[in-house]
Amino acid sequence: MTRWSPLAPALLAVALAALGCQRAPTTTATGAPAKPAASPTRSAWTRIEPGVGAIRVIVVDPRDGKILYAATTDGVLKSTDGGATWRHTGPLKVRDTRALTLDPRSPDVLYAGSANALVSKSTDGGASWTILEVPTARIVPVRALLVDPTSSQTVYAAIPRSGILKTTDGGATWAPVVQGLLELDVRALAVDPSAPATVYAATNGKGIFKSTDGGATWRESNTGLLNLVIRTLAVDPKAPHTVYAGSSGFGVFKSTDGAASWSVAATGLKSKVIATLAIDPAAPATIYAGAAGGALAKTVDAGGQWTDIQPKTRRQIWTIALDPQAPRTIYVGTAGDGIFKTTTGGAVD
Repeated sequence: MTRWSPLAPALLAVALAALGCQRAPTTTATGAPAKPAASPTRSAWTRIEPGVGAIRVIVVDPRDGKILYAATTDGVLKSTDGGATWRHTGPLKVRDTRALTLDPRSPDVLYAGSANALVSKSTDGGASWTILEVPTARIVPVRALLVDPTSSQTVYAAIPRSGILKTTDGGATWAPVVQGLLELDVRALAVDPSAPATVYAATNGKGIFKSTDGGATWRESNTGLLNLVIRTLAVDPKAPHTVYAGSSGFGVFKSTDGAASWSVAATGLKSKVIATLAIDPAAPATIYAGAAGGALAKTVDAGGQWTDIQPKTRRQIWTIALDPQAPRTIYVGTAGDGIFKTTTGGAVD
């Protein structure tokens, strides 16, 4: 049985109360006591509802794994104690946040994308936010944000019908980089960490596009894809020609030649509607896939075989985040069922 430890150990609190002890309750983003899960099991499956709706994105500070940020339908939340407690960051003009990223070279710098095409920036770990002037064709959700890992001033934003926009001055000015993209609905972005001019874009219905010149031009990279609705991408940090794509219906596809060709890597997946992928940076053959119905799977052989490690939820899993310093510590964000945490990489009991 999979072992997970909840963000707030409600089961332990019950046991302490039975012994006459008292324990301070974990609080939600609004300061109210967090809600424990119903009918916890021996595997310690407990969820915490932090007082917000869907958890769209979780990012972990690469300098300090106890510092987390979460993009939610009620704004951006921050935790400084490994997820035990959460609070709202500074006020955002639009609280419904769909995309979130941080600058890996300066993690106090954050970018948040809203449900109505606004991109905001914080330079103080979320204490305050500034709205950036991003030209968009329509008022639609920001799908994805990506910071160049070697150049903090370069950021990409994926916005439907506007394609991809790029800034090279930290968000002061933006320009579309859509030659070859045809203003498609881009759902996810990924970058080659060893050659950051190589960027991948996943689209809703047109497959995967690749740029090798920092977005100036794009070309289709769909050979071998059996489904062109791609929802998430992940690049192997140690072998960046290896790329994984999560699809809506065929599970996971894998490329070992920089997206020139793809093959199915979905054996053992409980759900084939994949919403998010995360790679263990220390052991890249270990990958996690989150999907519809609360399905969560793990592979330790680079997609050869997947094993179910599902938390006690049937809600959509939107995001998976690993602590870069301790990658067996994993956070899973759901559509209305809070956040789950494990410190064992989902090890079987």
